[in-house]
Amino acid sequence: MASTISAKYSIELAPDFAFLSDEYSALVDAADAHVYQQPIWLDAFYRIIAPNRGARPHFLVVRSRGDGVLQFVLPLIVRRKFGLRLLETADLGVSDYVVPVGLPAFWQDLENDPLLRRKLTTALPRFDLLRMRPVREEDCRKFKLVTGTDPISLGFSAHASVLRKPYEDWRKSALNGSMRKMIDRKRRKLHRDHSASLEELHDPAEIQRALTRLASLRAGRFEKDPIQQEFVLRFYIDVAQKGATTGLASTWLLKAGGKDAGILFGVILEGRFHYLLIGCDYDNFSHYSPGLMMYDGIMSDWTERGGVCFDFTIGDEPFKRKFGTAATTIYTYLSAGSLIGRMAKRVMVWRLNKRSDIRVEGQ
Repeated sequence: MASTISAKYSIELAPDFAFLSDEYSALVDAADAHVYQQPIWLDAFYRIIAPNRGARPHFLVVRSRGDGVLQFVLPLIVRRKFGLRLLETADLGVSDYVVPVGLPAFWQDLENDPLLRRKLTTALPRFDLLRMRPVREEDCRKFKLVTGTDPISLGFSAHASVLRKPYEDWRKSALNGSMRKMIDRKRRKLHRDHSASLEELHDPAEIQRALTRLASLRAGRFEKDPIQQEFVLRFYIDVAQKGATTGLASTWLLKAGGKDAGILFGVILEGRFHYLLIGCDYDNFSHYSPGLMMYDGIMSDWTERGGVCFDFTIGDEPFKRKFGTAATTIYTYLSAGSLIGRMAKRVMVWRLNKRSDIRVEGQ
C-alpha cells in the first residue's frame, strides 16, 4: 500500500518557482495556508527580501505523476550564517507564520506512507542546520511529517481577538470598562482638539508615502527594526500596493490637525486581519494614545465588514491582552545535518530554554 501511494507522486527540489502562476493560485486556494503563503507575499519575498539577505531560493515541489498537477510546495532558502549552511523557511523576520502548502489528499497520503515521508525528507537540500519557524501550534503536525523532528517552543506566542457583530457589544465584553472609557475619552479629545480622521488608503502613491512615513516614525524606537532597511520597506510597499487591489493588504492613516498621527499596515486572508506594523507621531500625539485608538477603530471597521478575527500576530506585548486576545504558542523545528550543525543546535536549544526571542511592537 505504502509503495503504491509514494509512486503516485514525483518530488523535485527546484531552484525557482512561479508564485504568480495559475497552478500555485489553485493550490493555495485549496490548501490550509496562511496569508504569508499567498502569491503576492511570496513573490515579493523571493524578489526583494531573499536576495538582499544573501539567501538562495529552493522549493520542494510535489506533483502527481501522469498529469503533473501541483500537490505540494515548501518554499525554502539556504544562506550562510556563523559559518553554517542554514536551511530555513521563507521567514527572514517578515513572515509571522510559515506552513508547507499542500492539498488535503496529499497530506493524508503523507500521513499514511512512511516511504513518501522519507522521500520528501531526503529531497531537502544539504544543510548543516535546518531551522523552520515561526510555526503555529496547529501547523506542527505538518512540519513533523516533512522534517521527521519534534517541535520546540520559541518561548513566545501569537495573540488574536475573535470578533463578532455588533462590534460595540463585543467591545463591552472583551475590553474592560476602564480601557473602553480611556479610548473613548481620548478619541473625543482628539476630535475636539484637531480635525481628525481614520481612513484606509487605496491609491498606490498614498500607500507608498504612508509606509515611508511609518518607517520614519519608527526610527530609533525599536532595536534592529527591519523596516529601517531600504529593501524591507520596499518589500512592504510592494505587498501593500498590489495587495490593496486584491484585498490582501490594508494600509490605514490616522490624520489629526493636518499631520500623520498614526499609520498601520496589515494583511488579510479569509476574514482574518493580520496586524503587522504601526508607526505613530508620539512627539505630538502621545497623550491621545493613537495606537490604541487605531486598533479600536480598525477592529470596529473590520467587524462591520464581516471580519471575524483581528490577529495581533507574534509577540507577547501586554497591550494585546487589553483587546481580549487568546494566545497561540509558536514553535520552531531544528535538525542537524553535520557535526557543526549538531553543535549549533545544542546552543540554540539552550538559548531557547533561557530566553524568548520576542518581536517588540509599540502602541
